[in-house]
Amino acid sequence: MADENQTNPDDATELVSPEELKESEEGFTNTLAKWEAEDKEEEEVTPISQIGFRVASLRDRMASGLFDFLVLFYIYFGALLGYNYIIWREFLRPFPAQSNHVTIFHAIFLLFCFLYFFISEGVFFTSLGKFFSRLSVIKKNGESPSLFAIILRNFFRPLDYLFLILPTWILLEKLKLRQRIGDIIAGTTVQQHRRAPSQHFTIFGNTASATVRLITGSIDLLFSAAWIGGICLLIDYQRPIFSFLVILLLPLFYLLWHVTWETLFNTTLGQWIFGCQLSQEEGAPVGFTEVMLRSFFKLFDTNPLGWAILYLSSHNQKPSDFVAGTFVVYAKRSWKVAIGVVISIAVIAGVWAVGLTNPRNYLSPFFKIDFIPKIFTIRVGGRAGLAPVPGVAQNLFIRRFSYVLPDRTTLRPSAEYKPGETIYFSFDVTGFTVRNNEAWIQEDLTVQYPDNAVGFKQENIVDFHQMLKNPEIPLEIVNTLALPPNAQPGHYTLVLILHDRFSDHHLTEQRTFLVAP
Repeated sequence: MADENQTNPDDATELVSPEELKESEEGFTNTLAKWEAEDKEEEEVTPISQIGFRVASLRDRMASGLFDFLVLFYIYFGALLGYNYIIWREFLRPFPAQSNHVTIFHAIFLLFCFLYFFISEGVFFTSLGKFFSRLSVIKKNGESPSLFAIILRNFFRPLDYLFLILPTWILLEKLKLRQRIGDIIAGTTVQQHRRAPSQHFTIFGNTASATVRLITGSIDLLFSAAWIGGICLLIDYQRPIFSFLVILLLPLFYLLWHVTWETLFNTTLGQWIFGCQLSQEEGAPVGFTEVMLRSFFKLFDTNPLGWAILYLSSHNQKPSDFVAGTFVVYAKRSWKVAIGVVISIAVIAGVWAVGLTNPRNYLSPFFKIDFIPKIFTIRVGGRAGLAPVPGVAQNLFIRRFSYVLPDRTTLRPSAEYKPGETIYFSFDVTGFTVRNNEAWIQEDLTVQYPDNAVGFKQENIVDFHQMLKNPEIPLEIVNTLALPPNAQPGHYTLVLILHDRFSDHHLTEQRTFLVAP
């Protein structure tokens, strides 16, 4: 019987050295990676070779749509201010919700929205959002669309927005040409123009850790908060229109900070400090689409759920990364970004320096934001007055407060006075209740000295109780105040208290003036 442990030379396995084994494994890995790249390239190129162009992805169309929505959002409020001024000669005022003006204004705005897309796509085959996302509208056969096709795709745009999830979103995801309802009817689609990236990053095994990302995100949050905080210092209730625009533009300033950094440098300030950079799924640098989506969805990053997703995801991604398809990877730090860091810090410091010159900024005791009107108010059943909102005390509004010259019509260049001088100031009152075409407004006036002592106080200094020629026109009130010859230099505070006797609502406002020696 042969020995069971005896080895047959014909069946023996050839032994190899560790170096040869390593080379064999690396060759297999490279071959496998090559096959996967070829498969991926085939999946992307096949549809392009069939239809002759690259169809815009769902992310590209979403990013361009968000940008266009942002543009129309600010156009809406700009048009609202303009409409108020044309009709009532006043930018900031409550908009009567139950009136023909609401229908007229929104009809005009909807027409403008249609013209915004029709003109941009009809002339340039793209909108502002599509332009920055490198997209354009074409026909299914790759040719330029006709004006009639542009009209059709935009005429049915409200229908797509109305049924945003089903079927619009499903159609954009499932159809080969990524068409919404308007595209299907018009026979159009959106193509994508992509430039070859200048560099690629290694994704696998090179993503930044969750802890590093949490630290870099905290740094970025501090700098963006400093940027927004400096802009908010410019808010001054004595400049209501300017301050209203500042508040309205705050989301845009926030987006501008992140979009500028990530577009110009492909990183953020915090990521650059730790030697990190942004990358797409295929390892290419991020583009406008990824930056827009990341910026819009950063709101979901800075909360416990966002932090949990960061630590639990396989590649340490935040919610905004999942939406945009981005990664944060370790990369060689570019010292050119240091110039951007210096400029950013200088810009923040400059904004704070300018904002701190505002004596009524949010760090001072004089800060108020009660100049912001309620956009819509309700009319008193058919009459011209504006009805008070039940349970809301701030129903009165003071508009266009200004210090004037003795003629009581010319604006005074500054609120600086000498002891013994007479102060004239005027303002308009809106939001009062009208009964039988009659209004009843009373005013109390108090003057506080620089040391907060009360130097003057008079109740019912104004008692307006009479019939109105036109209830749509604000009430103009003019006050006169004589300074004593021995008035001490410093900042004085006017405390105005208005009483609407028909609704029993009250409003307290403060204004300041300076007495110079």
